[in-house]
Amino acid sequence: MPHIFPFPLHVQREVHGLAVVVRATGEIDQTTVAALGTELRTALAMATPPFPVVVDLTGVTFFGSAGLNELLAQDRRARAAGVPLRIAAAQRAVLRTISASGLDEVLHVHPDVEQALAPHRGARTAG
Repeated sequence: MPHIFPFPLHVQREVHGLAVVVRATGEIDQTTVAALGTELRTALAMATPPFPVVVDLTGVTFFGSAGLNELLAQDRRARAAGVPLRIAAAQRAVLRTISASGLDEVLHVHPDVEQALAPHRGARTAG
């Protein structure tokens, strides 16, 4: 009988009007971050400024430093392209990591995708 190992991270991209949402579910660490990076680069290439790319991390159960580095790199790319990059996250596993790193001062974090997609609403800081 073959062994079936679940994938620790599932990433998918969706288009919402002129915005792009990248949904991640599972664990983001050194071994899984490449899948997130690939989808985010594709989403940024598809993006139509000034509409956002939203990174939905509401289904993430572990968020390590590799995830932080990827978000920061993609945020720089998005800013250079004139595309807002917004993060949707409400769970402690993600918010604590963002806050502890000080990136809550850089990244635009919202409690859910709907608020992240809303036109120019204020972002909530992580924590």
